[in-house]
Amino acid sequence: MRISSTVYQLQWLASIRRQQQELADNQAQVSSGKRINTASDDPAGTAQAILLQQGLDRLQNYASNSETARRRLSLEESSLSQATDVLDRVRELAVQAGTGAQTAESRSAIAAEAAELLDGLLNTANAQDGEGRYLFAGNQVKARPFIQSGTVQYVGDHGVRSQRVADARTVQEGDPGSAVFMQIPAANGSFSVAAGAGNQGSASWSSATVTAGQAFVPGSYTVVFTSPTTWEARNGGTVIASGTHAPGEAISFQGATLEFQGTPAAGDTFTVATAGFRDAFTTVQDFIRTLAQPTNTPAARAAFQNRLNSDLQNLDQALQHVSNVRSQVGARLSTIDQQAENNADLNVELSGSLSAIRDLDYASAISKLEQQLNSLEVAQKAYARTQSLSLFDVL
Repeated sequence: MRISSTVYQLQWLASIRRQQQELADNQAQVSSGKRINTASDDPAGTAQAILLQQGLDRLQNYASNSETARRRLSLEESSLSQATDVLDRVRELAVQAGTGAQTAESRSAIAAEAAELLDGLLNTANAQDGEGRYLFAGNQVKARPFIQSGTVQYVGDHGVRSQRVADARTVQEGDPGSAVFMQIPAANGSFSVAAGAGNQGSASWSSATVTAGQAFVPGSYTVVFTSPTTWEARNGGTVIASGTHAPGEAISFQGATLEFQGTPAAGDTFTVATAGFRDAFTTVQDFIRTLAQPTNTPAARAAFQNRLNSDLQNLDQALQHVSNVRSQVGARLSTIDQQAENNADLNVELSGSLSAIRDLDYASAISKLEQQLNSLEVAQKAYARTQSLSLFDVL
């Protein structure tokens, strides 16, 4: 079978074109630093690289979400710290107001400071995040959540905003103002004590706690002093407990234990009822109103002390509640930091895997490139020589 020189030439040219293409591909890899520049370079590797890149993109989004949540939670924690300082100062003023050395003028000065503190507490509750969004507005972040018209009202919603910081983890980035400042357990959290408006004695309750080892039985009860030394606890018209009393002694019924100071008059009453909820603003406003009460008679002094004791209980509850919310915010910040560390470790692993698949081994690629250049140069020279050969040269 005869093979013409044209066939040889075509085969040689095809080989040279193939070497040129391989050289061009290798040059593109060296130039980009990537082993895979197109899907055809390594279809299986390309598919795996896409999955790894998607994982890295998600981690980048999670990092952005984490930073957003961290910033808002840090601002919330700062606002809660300010609220704690305000409530703590109001409590100090309440303790100060209860001392016997206070006069009407000094209590008026205390009331003026408490009013300023109330304004500060309201401003804290309406704090923003620097981008015009209110921290405690729920989902209505563009609207001022607390307004004052006689009393302070919450006009935000109860929505909770969350950020995803990992494939299977979200973090709450804030708390609605209703949960922070409004829904605070009143009194001791189980029951409240209120003195009858017509009491004539000098008795005031000094302690109201749940009886050790028991639970308060929800309801509304009335403690009636039938004489300065005897008492009855009534549920409606039914006497459920009774006993004798001396100043400083405790009386107990239905899981409630009360202690009184001073001497009650026959017929004096105290209502014991299941505690509900109240807001921090009303608690401070009640304290300001208490400071305006007269104390010029033993009965008036007892009425003032009874109200002040209730104010102190409510302030303690507000302080504890804000502290609990602040602890939850701290726990979320800790969660974000922990997850950020986990995401950083995962980022390193995914980046390493992606690099192993997609990135170029420069030493090997350059060595191969030099070999290809030499081979192509030799092939081109050989082809040029064969093209110039003629049978007439040897005749």
